[in-house]
Amino acid sequence: MKKKLTLWILLLPCLIFGQVEIKDGALTIDFGKKRRQEQDSARVNNNDDEKPVRVKKQTVTEDEESPDYKKEGIFKAQFIGGLNLSQIDGDNQAGYVHPGAHVGIGAMVKFHKNFSASIEIVYGMKGATQKFSQINYTDTFGTYSGVFRFRQNWDYIQVPVMLNIHDKKLVMASLGLSFNYLVRNKLMFEAYDNSGNPTNSLYNLQLALDRPPRAFDLGGVVAFQFLIKRVFGIGARFEYSFIGLKPSLGRQLTKVNQMYNNSITIRMMYILDPVTVKKKK
Repeated sequence: MKKKLTLWILLLPCLIFGQVEIKDGALTIDFGKKRRQEQDSARVNNNDDEKPVRVKKQTVTEDEESPDYKKEGIFKAQFIGGLNLSQIDGDNQAGYVHPGAHVGIGAMVKFHKNFSASIEIVYGMKGATQKFSQINYTDTFGTYSGVFRFRQNWDYIQVPVMLNIHDKKLVMASLGLSFNYLVRNKLMFEAYDNSGNPTNSLYNLQLALDRPPRAFDLGGVVAFQFLIKRVFGIGARFEYSFIGLKPSLGRQLTKVNQMYNNSITIRMMYILDPVTVKKKK
């Protein structure tokens, strides 16, 4: 009994760690087969662990090939401010010496990397300023001699429609039409005779200057601007009337038969450039 118990104690580890097989009535123990099964099982587990790793690497590669990017907005708002230097051709005054405000807002539509269109609504103060000047004026009512000065204020609501050409996002040249409506006409006039006394002898001249001009004005516009960081613009704009606004002061004083607005604008512009961020899928 003790010998059988001792034999089973010695065989128990072999049964646990070995592969027991009964063949032809004989009991055999194969240690190698058990070891091979453990190795095969380890390989299967390793293969199962490697599959998620490959999926992760593939996912990272797809993300790297599809990064976020920024796209320029098509519509851009504009905020405009500047200074008009104006004169009126046909009023016996010369020089861009009449200052006035130039403020407004606008919108730009960029339909190509080199081209855009814009429309603005601007309050523009135009007119003319004449310093004291000697005059010897003769008409059908008589001859007048003395000195005079005047300041003519013509304020407009302007709607310029422009075609813009962009060069390397640094320069913008513009060409277009400006539709203007007169909202204020005010004249300051002073006249003195040769002795320095106030006189009404130049009343006809004052009346010709004070006559209201045409309410509607159509002007041609040429502009040039430098862009700083694509949002700040600094430049100049030239505008001239296409249609006569009222009769000139007469051929005795000027060679122009009609009066025309003539202005140069020094202006700054801020472009509100919205940026659309495309989300990753």
